[in-house]
Amino acid sequence: MTVFSDGTPEIGKAVLLAEDDPYLLAVAEQFGGMAAMNERSLRRQRASERRVAELPALMAQYPDQWAAIDEDGLVAVADTHEDLLKALADKGLYAGDLAIQDLSTESDKWLVL
Repeated sequence: MTVFSDGTPEIGKAVLLAEDDPYLLAVAEQFGGMAAMNERSLRRQRASERRVAELPALMAQYPDQWAAIDEDGLVAVADTHEDLLKALADKGLYAGDLAIQDLSTESDKWLVL
């Protein structure tokens, strides 16, 4: 791995970061530090697990809509992805902290050549 003198990894190169890595710590500081980032990651994981568990009920209750879920449950529902993002922003929520699901009733069809 190539690292510049300021600790920034070279673009396009894989980087393994440890929790004591100065670059990771500098980035983490912008988001409240490593403890805050780890907590955010755990909340996002729990939101994703809840999304999976509640998916059948959400599909039945909100067909063909978009839903955002946090670890405590449903946060917002909207007709389009853009409308959902706006609803989340209006609530002061960041979509990256939530599990977002398209509740489309149409199955995806794939053509493999």
